[in-house]
Amino acid sequence: MERNLFIALCLMASSLGACATQNDYAMRPSAMETSALRADMPHEQTPFAGELPARNQPMAIAGPTMPPKGYLDYCLRHPSECPSTARRADYREPLNAQRWNELTSVNAHVNNSVRYVTDATLYQMAEFWTYPLGVGDCEDYVLAKRKLLLDRGWPAESLLIGVALDLDNLRHAVLIAITDHGDFVLDNQLTSVVAWADTGYTWEKRQTSANANIWVALTGDAMPLTPFEAPAVQPVLVASATPTVGAASGLLHPRLPMARPHPSEQQIVARGTSTVPTSRPTAAGA
Repeated sequence: MERNLFIALCLMASSLGACATQNDYAMRPSAMETSALRADMPHEQTPFAGELPARNQPMAIAGPTMPPKGYLDYCLRHPSECPSTARRADYREPLNAQRWNELTSVNAHVNNSVRYVTDATLYQMAEFWTYPLGVGDCEDYVLAKRKLLLDRGWPAESLLIGVALDLDNLRHAVLIAITDHGDFVLDNQLTSVVAWADTGYTWEKRQTSANANIWVALTGDAMPLTPFEAPAVQPVLVASATPTVGAASGLLHPRLPMARPHPSEQQIVARGTSTVPTSRPTAAGA
């Protein structure tokens, strides 16, 4: 049933130019490629010397809503990245010193290693989800962080992609870690991992733990199909490029960049440091 719902959502989005036909893209990086980033970012990190964050009230979810169009397109290109198998619906990862250190280290590593560049600049498209080859926009940071944490043993149901309107009222993707201390946000616009309520964002929607392809509204009205223009320096989620008709299939699909395999993990990050804003004030002080 869940798989049928996901297919229905894809068909609905395709009529709006949001879904691409499946191309012959390579799937998940190989085991050899996976070992490359382990060497680039060792699992053995600085011992945790501080306190765990205060517990926060988990996000309140509303009813089902449409996934972002870029996510649907990504899943059609990489179906193995978006399995519809049932997962633990109410699972929360126990947050201990090691797990908190992994969240903060991975967040800082990707933020400092990937340079922000819009999809319009990279792919001549408004939105194109993929692993960053040293450059990318907000959802590309999310995919890289999620991969690194999965490689460190985090269960998939505790790492959810979320969408919000940021402080400039622009649509923005982040990674949300679901823990027994609450929900924490890994954001390319922030240097620190923070509680979801401390971002100052207006939350729209996120994946469910039970099934990554089922998304739920966080405000009661996620407005999932609203296009949004991406400025040159701001990561946002927007509608896909103008659709064209594929000669072979006759289906509508956006113009996509040339098919390429997933990068090796070592390619996900680039040498050098990007500029990331300082930690944002809490919602009360914003």
